[in-house]
Amino acid sequence: MKKLLLALVFGIGCFVITSAQSKFSLGPNVGIGGSWLDNTPNRKTKPAISAGLSLVYSATERFGIGLDAKYSLEGGKYSSNNQNTTADLNYVRVPLKAIYFFGKYGNRVRPKVYVGPSFGFLAGGKTKIESTAAKIEVASKDYYESFDFGVTAGAGLNIRIARNTWFNGDVNYLHGISDVIKNSDMHNRNLGVSVGVNFGL
Repeated sequence: MKKLLLALVFGIGCFVITSAQSKFSLGPNVGIGGSWLDNTPNRKTKPAISAGLSLVYSATERFGIGLDAKYSLEGGKYSSNNQNTTADLNYVRVPLKAIYFFGKYGNRVRPKVYVGPSFGFLAGGKTKIESTAAKIEVASKDYYESFDFGVTAGAGLNIRIARNTWFNGDVNYLHGISDVIKNSDMHNRNLGVSVGVNFGL
């Protein structure tokens, strides 16, 4: 009897979710791109990947608010005085985005643009320093600032693949504002693409 009741409640819940025009949607999101550290000598880009969850609240037909929580592998490479540095900076990133949607809610494909602050919390990573004399590896958390603040912006598409289910794809850019190392004028930069699926709640 309990199993039947649970199945009934679950079925009603699924029906309500799929039949309502939800203002909230939540789903997984992954990204890939390149990151670098600005204002470093002979800087080079290194691969960057991220994965997490994306929550969107559609306040009106054209305007929404997005909040992501993701684990992001970033950093960069640079060299000076015959010394090469590879910084792997792993952040828990929480971007808050103001989103503008083009078209109408019922459209299958809706372009979008967004901008907002990004809050990063350094969670791990290693920094390798190589020279002709030695090779050193240290924990990035012992060398770099634990908090990173920046601005994120992007543009992309929301494509409805089922009722209250959207495929999301966008090109995004992170422009770090706070110093990665205190008083260094070194900032995070990140350019990439991300894809995900959001389900109406």
